[in-house]
Amino acid sequence: MHIHRDREGRRRWMALGAWLLLNGSTGLFAAGIDTAATEVNQANQAELEMIKGIGPQLSTQILGERERSPFRDWSDFIARLPGVGPGKARKLSAAGLRVGGQPFSAP
Repeated sequence: MHIHRDREGRRRWMALGAWLLLNGSTGLFAAGIDTAATEVNQANQAELEMIKGIGPQLSTQILGERERSPFRDWSDFIARLPGVGPGKARKLSAAGLRVGGQPFSAP
């Protein structure tokens, strides 16, 4: 019984260590690098859909518009995507979406 608990404890510590290696990135955060940011002009469909608020329909629209020309800024992004206004842009930005490397800021 004691051996079983010891193994289980080691498994938990190993799982925690693996999680920290994959998700902790404490050194990157300390350096001020935003690891969660997704650039709209470079992301593929799967990467776009990882952003909360972007599903298959919106990601398809984004990729279609981007094929015509890259998004210049957030106002260009909003103007070219029906149904995306400042409120939606704010939520997408908070979820990690960037246009030209910038988070959304209301004019």
